[in-house]
Amino acid sequence: MDRAFQLGALRQALVRLDPGIEAGQHGVFTLGASPVDAALGGGLARGAVHEIYPGHAADIAAAAGFVMGLALRAAPKAPLLWVRHRRSEIETGTLYAQGLAEMGAAADRLVVVHVDAVTDGLRASLEGLRCPGLGAVIFESWGASKHLDLTASRRFSLAAQESGTTGLLLRAMTEPEPSAAATRWQVEAARSSDPLGLVGRATFSARLLRRRSGPSGWRWNLEWNHETLGFAQTQALPGAVVAPHHDRPAAALGDPGWAKTG
Repeated sequence: MDRAFQLGALRQALVRLDPGIEAGQHGVFTLGASPVDAALGGGLARGAVHEIYPGHAADIAAAAGFVMGLALRAAPKAPLLWVRHRRSEIETGTLYAQGLAEMGAAADRLVVVHVDAVTDGLRASLEGLRCPGLGAVIFESWGASKHLDLTASRRFSLAAQESGTTGLLLRAMTEPEPSAAATRWQVEAARSSDPLGLVGRATFSARLLRRRSGPSGWRWNLEWNHETLGFAQTQALPGAVVAPHHDRPAAALGDPGWAKTG
């Protein structure tokens, strides 16, 4: 029998004996996709910290959408705090209010804080995680930083555990490092499952890189439903997803365009 499977089975057995090992004192929140939630042992720990990395530079927007989905699942009605490193806004642009609204995030529930330095972002995020009135705190950082280390993630985890507020670290343009996060994800954009190939619901290819109290390595295609505020598992479609060229017209890519009928 595979050693990783044995270790995973042992951890699951310990969780059943003491749910606090996995869920902590604040329980779990589900993603909404039953097979995925079952693989996660019921869902993701609320009042814990979870890390999300985009697979590539072109996947930063997808990773941000996945993070917002997790925040809405963790706290459907509570206020949310999004702390953004100024470099992120310079590189990727401002948060698109209409896009957030279409995901189901009410504007009056979201507070966005911009910081020029990672250290300022850490302080603001830590204060947010200490506030039990918030549902989730998102800290979006850009690039590697010696300040966002194992010690910082431990402080985040302790604050989240005490208050019950879920912490979500969106880390762009850097490699995963040791941390105290409960889970670590890598997110890429995926094709919509629309049967006609049209623009459909936001779809993410989410890979569970690390899970502190269980097996990892799974990859799921998850579609966000803004009406139910939940994810649904979809089948991966054949073919790679290629980001469109922003500096060339569609005709240059061989796109035939729209054809008239009738």
